[in-house]
Amino acid sequence: MKSFKVVSIFLMLFICASLVASFSAAADTWTLPASFDGESLISGQKIQIQRIDEKSKGLVLIFMSTKCPCSHSHVDLIKNLSGKHKEFRFLIIHSNPEETKAEAQAYFKTFASVIEVLKDEKTKIADLLKAYKTPHAFVFNEKGEIVYRGGVTNSAHASSAERQYLAEVLQDLSEGKKPRIDQGRTLGCVISREGQKNVF
Repeated sequence: MKSFKVVSIFLMLFICASLVASFSAAADTWTLPASFDGESLISGQKIQIQRIDEKSKGLVLIFMSTKCPCSHSHVDLIKNLSGKHKEFRFLIIHSNPEETKAEAQAYFKTFASVIEVLKDEKTKIADLLKAYKTPHAFVFNEKGEIVYRGGVTNSAHASSAERQYLAEVLQDLSEGKKPRIDQGRTLGCVISREGQKNVF
């Protein structure tokens, strides 16, 4: 009887481990939908996020906030990266429902000439990608597969960062290499959902 219990426990652990492994594998091969649309926060025009075209090495989506100091500290870094890596399409995603459209337009207007800013209605894109903090970056390769998800740097504040996660990933992809890191801890302010309030 005792040996039967041991075998049963072993089988349960094996099944649980298999399920976790399957989930992890599925997450690692998650690909961008053929297309999904959003509205430009600045111009109001439709923005379509499609699979990577032939001229691009990939797509960089970064969730940012108008009020989060952690997000704000990475603004210059993100702008510099978009200028350095023109072979990638950059897109800023604004998801926080408690930050008004007027506030967001005023804050993100400086991005307009550099990076498109998309208004994420009802946090649909944040929910799809499981983005929970700002800044939170997602990098897709030429096949539309996620090759990196996590912080822009390893710090909540860019000035104190010891690792430049996003810069490292983009440099590796530009050189035709496998990214040296595929996940990085995201440190920042929580992206609020409907009915929730953020504390900055």
